[in-house]
Amino acid sequence: MSDFDELYQEIIRDHYKHPRNRVPLGKDCPAFDNPSCGDRVKFLIEWEGEGEGAVIKAVNFDGSGCSISMSSTSMMTELLAGKTRKQALEIVDHFLGIVHGERDSGDLEEMGDVIALGGVIKLPVRVKCATLSWNGMKRLLSAS
Repeated sequence: MSDFDELYQEIIRDHYKHPRNRVPLGKDCPAFDNPSCGDRVKFLIEWEGEGEGAVIKAVNFDGSGCSISMSSTSMMTELLAGKTRKQALEIVDHFLGIVHGERDSGDLEEMGDVIALGGVIKLPVRVKCATLSWNGMKRLLSAS
């Protein structure tokens, strides 16, 4: 295993053991499930401002699942804070394109800790785990 692989595994472990923006959320928050494995995540987006200029103050989440699913969610919540709806959607689409092989995986380098998920691209069975929260966030951001 290369030093980079070990570093990336450590980043994933850290986000799993110490998830960012994870708080207990009520039953009324939108939830997204991966029925094939039982992973589940729900979100609460806090906005600052109104209209197109509104910025995501925080993305809080709650859920349960494997280390890839929960780590990916934690990383995403950090990445989207401070972004407008349009910027957040662009980031989500960019990540999904990379994981699905439609964009260069080297682009992950621009996404902070998300780079640690690059190995998932080589493991198709784990792609659903890594993208559960990203697909859910895309639906939330696109809905309003």
